[in-house]
Amino acid sequence: MKKRKIIIAEAILGCCLWVMFGCSVAGRLERRHAAASLSQLTRAERQQQDCRPQVVKLQRDSNTFYLAPVDTLVDGERVMALQIEQVTVTSRMRSIPERNGRVVLDFIVTLPKQLLGKSRSIVITPILHKPDESVPLEDLVIRGGRFSLLQERDYWQYETYVERFRPDTVGREAAFNRFVKFPYPEDARLDSLVEGRSTVTYYYSQEVKTDETSKKMLVTLQGQVLAVDDSAYSLPPSDTLSYVVSSMLSFVDTMPRYRIKVIDKFVTVEDRNYIQFFVGDTRVVDTLGDNRRQLDKITGLMRRIVEQQEFYVDTITLTAASSPEGAYAFNDRLSQGRAEALKRYLVRRYGRSIDTMLTVRWVAEDWPELTTRIRTDREIGNRDAILELIAAEKNPDRREQAIRQRFLKDYAYIRSMIYPQLRAVNFRYNLRRKGMVKDTIHTTELDTIYACGVQLLQKRKYAEALYILNDYNDRNTVVAHLSMDHNERALELLAAMPKDAVTEYLRAIACSRLGRKEEGRSHFLEACRLDGRMEYRGNLDPEISDLLAGD
Repeated sequence: MKKRKIIIAEAILGCCLWVMFGCSVAGRLERRHAAASLSQLTRAERQQQDCRPQVVKLQRDSNTFYLAPVDTLVDGERVMALQIEQVTVTSRMRSIPERNGRVVLDFIVTLPKQLLGKSRSIVITPILHKPDESVPLEDLVIRGGRFSLLQERDYWQYETYVERFRPDTVGREAAFNRFVKFPYPEDARLDSLVEGRSTVTYYYSQEVKTDETSKKMLVTLQGQVLAVDDSAYSLPPSDTLSYVVSSMLSFVDTMPRYRIKVIDKFVTVEDRNYIQFFVGDTRVVDTLGDNRRQLDKITGLMRRIVEQQEFYVDTITLTAASSPEGAYAFNDRLSQGRAEALKRYLVRRYGRSIDTMLTVRWVAEDWPELTTRIRTDREIGNRDAILELIAAEKNPDRREQAIRQRFLKDYAYIRSMIYPQLRAVNFRYNLRRKGMVKDTIHTTELDTIYACGVQLLQKRKYAEALYILNDYNDRNTVVAHLSMDHNERALELLAAMPKDAVTEYLRAIACSRLGRKEEGRSHFLEACRLDGRMEYRGNLDPEISDLLAGD
């Protein structure tokens, strides 16, 4: 009797397990070994497809199917595995054009109708595989009618609870997790479904940004089936679709670019300094004002120039100047004395070696410098009138006196702010390059700025590259424009370039994009005539295929 009870209990348990799993929605699919198929589109199919048609509602028997997006599953939901046979791929590789740093990935997903059901939601996720990561693209979801009703009921229960009890933010979140088993997705893909006798065909299209790793793109499918009985089953990865990105980067000219550099035999170095003197005195006092720093600056520069190995020093000219304050004759003697005193100071400090190189000059009153400073100083209200007076009056003493009498306020400003800037000592170093016979020679140096632009171009940072290359107007500039879909501008630049196989091919690409097929075909044929390899290249570019296909 006891043995019989055990057998009965085991039979009951087996029946329960069969009901729970063998009769589950996903369990039936597993036994049927349902399979999906993935294929790339032919050119004709792509031309017939709308890139983003509207969401489609399908009616079949008593079931209603909707195209909708999907979000990630709520944490805590149990997920099991659905064994679907290997995805088959009709075409394994296709070339896709790059425009403005983006490509459009499109393909067809074919689902058997046995996957569909009113109590299920099917989620398909295309995966873009990169060298260092896998990026999920936008999800595709097909929901059955009963599944949708369940979602609507759950949301109605949640909204009723919130309206009645008005919970806080934490309470609303907890209520949502309790009532809503299958949340609505946030966004909706706008693609199309086509129903056949035994399959449902889905056209998928998504724009993807390119980067420096995007020479080749690989796409697989992952997915899951989610049922109202709380069973969820993941699809294994599909076979792989391969896309070769057809960009203009193969036409980048990687040859280094050089700039012409002119080297002169004779070089001049000028240095302006301000040495303070006591009123009416010519002695150089290094403790007066900022003289110490100024004198150290003069001797330091002189030492570096005299002792460097690249140049001979032919002459050093020292020119001292005074301000117009006072009599011209007195200022002339004062400037001369200060210039000679400064030379003696430098000879003592640096050494007798510069005595023969150092030539002394002086300017009694530096009116040209004064005129320049008045012209650019907006603090002087009557500067135009003062400048006219300076130009009209030739005698320097009457000129200075007239300014003081007629423009008292402006003169006070000029005397305090500008006159000190005129009491300067200018040094002029006349140098001669050692070992150089000609007066000038031309050399080349690498254009590092241009090289940086080429590097950015190769990394598909087209806008940044064009910012640099736009001034050069060469082939790489054209490649940057074509990569950003600036086809009219590319044609303008190409028209000014010498004719060769590459320029003719690039013209063909631009013409094809602009719809000028006859002109584009002639450029492509000319490119092939100049270089037979362009015929093979044309097989990689959809723009060339469009040209050869005719109107």
